[in-house]
Amino acid sequence: MAKKKVKKKVRAKAKTKDRSAKRNPVGAPRGKRKELYTSDRMTHVVDLLREQAARLSGLARAMDDAGVKNIDVDGHTMLYRGLNQIDNFTDNATRAIREEKTAMRSD
Repeated sequence: MAKKKVKKKVRAKAKTKDRSAKRNPVGAPRGKRKELYTSDRMTHVVDLLREQAARLSGLARAMDDAGVKNIDVDGHTMLYRGLNQIDNFTDNATRAIREEKTAMRSD
């Protein structure tokens, strides 16, 4: 009995433009990887975080006042991804401050 010829599946390589289009379907330019932050700009970010924390606190209070034990929130994992991103940003900013202080001492 003769062996059947096995066809190899050929995977078409996606072009760079195609892959970026999947990540960014609108075609908007990708944001900068690094940005300059002043202490004023960082204070503004802290104010935004305080506003969001106040809104979350208000939601918890509203649940308590209404006697609601729990709610089913769609997209809740985005919250934890966002918190993780804030942790990463804080770590990167701390490292940048440390590196800047070291660079200032060596000048």
